[in-house]
Amino acid sequence: MKRLVITGASVVALALAGCGTDATDDKVEENSNAVNPPVEQPLEPATGDTNQDTDDAVTDTATDSTTDSATKDMQADMDKLSFKEIELEVSYGNNKEYEAEIEQDENEPIKAKVEDELNEMYLTGQEAFDDVYSKVKSLDVTKDSSQQETIDDILKAFNLQADYQEFEVEIKFNDGSKLKIEDRK
Repeated sequence: MKRLVITGASVVALALAGCGTDATDDKVEENSNAVNPPVEQPLEPATGDTNQDTDDAVTDTATDSTTDSATKDMQADMDKLSFKEIELEVSYGNNKEYEAEIEQDENEPIKAKVEDELNEMYLTGQEAFDDVYSKVKSLDVTKDSSQQETIDDILKAFNLQADYQEFEVEIKFNDGSKLKIEDRK
């Protein structure tokens, strides 16, 4: 009988100790909530990524800041040139053409593209801009350049052969003037 009373008393004491609250237990519970706050469950069942809006906002912000930075860099490079746009098309027959352009419409981001069928290279955006800019930054073409000087300078800058069938270039200078050359052989 003593054994039953001692065992029963131990069970009751353990049960009361587990249910009891004192200041120490409250602080532990508060601290555990601070580290691991309770997780709220959505009222409706989720049908996909519940963080999609947040993920999109973060991606859009990162893309916007990257795009803004790239646009500023391209604009800074363009400001070093005497012209603001160039469009070049050189045809070699057999459906082989080289096309490159940097276009800068007012209040719009700079656009660039390269369609190089000679080397099977097709670029757009920053990659195209970097490729074209690296070539045009050495151009010494003005609105008063002769047709042959312009053709020779562009062919050299773009590393293109002189045996073209058709050559077209249009350059818009910063002062608003244009140089347009077309040559067919």
